[in-house]
Amino acid sequence: MKKLIKLLITCILCIMAVGVLYFAGVLLYGTLSEFNPDTMEELTIENNQILNPDSGQISVLTWNIGYGGLGKEMDFFYEGGKLVRPSKQQSEKYIQDISEFLANHDSVDIMLLQEVDFKSKRSYQANELKILQEKLPAYGSDYAVNYKSAFVPVPFSEPMGKVFSGLAVFSKYKIDTAIRVATPGSHAWPKRLFTLKRCFVVNHIPIENSDKKLVVINVHNSAFGDEEEFRKAELKLLREYLLQEFEAGNYVIAGGDWNQNPPGFDNTQMEKYTSRVGWPIETDYLPPDWTWSWDPSLPTNRDVKTPFDLQATQCTILDYFVTSPNIDVLNIQTIDLDFENSDHQPVIINLKLI
Repeated sequence: MKKLIKLLITCILCIMAVGVLYFAGVLLYGTLSEFNPDTMEELTIENNQILNPDSGQISVLTWNIGYGGLGKEMDFFYEGGKLVRPSKQQSEKYIQDISEFLANHDSVDIMLLQEVDFKSKRSYQANELKILQEKLPAYGSDYAVNYKSAFVPVPFSEPMGKVFSGLAVFSKYKIDTAIRVATPGSHAWPKRLFTLKRCFVVNHIPIENSDKKLVVINVHNSAFGDEEEFRKAELKLLREYLLQEFEAGNYVIAGGDWNQNPPGFDNTQMEKYTSRVGWPIETDYLPPDWTWSWDPSLPTNRDVKTPFDLQATQCTILDYFVTSPNIDVLNIQTIDLDFENSDHQPVIINLKLI
């Protein structure tokens, strides 16, 4: 009996030692490979176009594509679900359908995309940026990384592993500069090794026969309840950029996944879906002559605690635009895809520079 107890204790100690070594190795590897972006980085613009917009109409689309991994069949462990990633077949279908949708909407002038993976385990190493570039040959593009971790160790039963993801902008117009602006706020070590390093992307597009620029900003703000201070800091910095660009005489459009409801959000106009109200942006965030635009009739985001169920899944509006006073908003529409291939839905806005 004593030998059996001794053997059992030895086995337990060995298992504990292996566990300690595993987590120590994960922390060491994560620390040595930590993604540390500069405060500001100029991005490479691929396949840049030569056309400049005039003072006429411009259309912009925003869509968080959920890295091709959060279609209607999926829940997600980070937000109360159980799954880490879909099957490879599902993942390929999601990104294929997403890219086909965008190709079929190539009348849109500018596309702002979030959660575009570039060789992540969760999307089976697919280079989603390249897939989209091949589907959208008439567009120039730039790409800013906001999530890069060599190994995400959770959940312990099936680690998410390597993540390489970010924001992509596709433009039919010539982009003079594209700048990645790091936003303030970061988790303490070691959590920061495995979480996003948030940013927004500022694109300057020259206007035909004008000294003014069209400034298009791609936004993807912090999401989770314990990041309220991060969201406040992100919005503060973004506000400074918005006002600064407008005061310089430029036309300014910011759109994307704000991870907050728009100011004055009223969910009672939403049709078909079960709606909820989250964290709204304060109504005095920007001067009153700036315009917030969203489609009140349809949600742009769903909960991923469970697979999508039209009757039960709570939905809200997180994806929308804000524009400077020298821009008229002609119309805005959320495209109702029933969350088939992403936990977000695309939104298209039509504008006129004045």
